[in-house]
Amino acid sequence: MAQGAGTRMEIAARTGLSGDVVDAALEHLQRMGRIVSEQLSSGCPDEGCGTCPSGKSDGSAGCGSSGARGPVLLRLSQRPEGPPDSAEKV
Repeated sequence: MAQGAGTRMEIAARTGLSGDVVDAALEHLQRMGRIVSEQLSSGCPDEGCGTCPSGKSDGSAGCGSSGARGPVLLRLSQRPEGPPDSAEKV
């Protein structure tokens, strides 16, 4: 990510890792607080399809979406100062 990979697929291609491994690594980095996941405003509304301008009156998706899925930003966070935690020791 620090070298500019823009998608999970691009990270996998650049590193030679499988998509499942990249997904697991990104989830682990999120739990550690090293990356932050943020829903982008162009994605589906948090309240669901019923509040979306293209949503149907019954609350289902009018855009063909199977659910609340939209682009998500994964932002690198600052590394905490101080000694490395035990998970970083080799």
